[in-house]
Amino acid sequence: MSALTEAISRGKGPILEAWRKAAFPAQETGFSFPHQAKGRFADPASFHEAEGMDAILTWLADEENSDIPELLGEICRVKAVQDAAPSAALAFLFDLKPALRSVVGDAADEAALRALDARIDTLALHAFDRYVACRNQIAQLRVDEVLRGEEMLRRQLARIQKNGEEPV
Repeated sequence: MSALTEAISRGKGPILEAWRKAAFPAQETGFSFPHQAKGRFADPASFHEAEGMDAILTWLADEENSDIPELLGEICRVKAVQDAAPSAALAFLFDLKPALRSVVGDAADEAALRALDARIDTLALHAFDRYVACRNQIAQLRVDEVLRGEEMLRRQLARIQKNGEEPV
């Protein structure tokens, strides 16, 4: 295990905290009810973000693992249904770089940090592919819905014309 992966494993909590503050500043300063529960069912979007961010950091700490975390797909699905530009939706991945450097920057040499940046870039490209696939699926669902509505209207018009009634 390299010094960088050890530093990531040891500093996981502070890295996640710095990353969340950088990626989602509105959540830090936003108004929330003190009795409001947090969890999988109370706030599924935040739950998936937190679980996914943890999985991403674990993946980065494991240099041997080349499989992209599955939870990244869950984050991309959530981001795809939100009304934001792709650059804004996936910017949180690039906020990981300064968060990592702020916590583990002294523990690694520049070559190791560049390799880590390359892994984050690979992760971001994969996330963009997943995000676009989800957005395309949403667009196709909308098109299918319009086509179903149009077909229903055509059937109603044909039934009205068959019965000799005037269309409204």
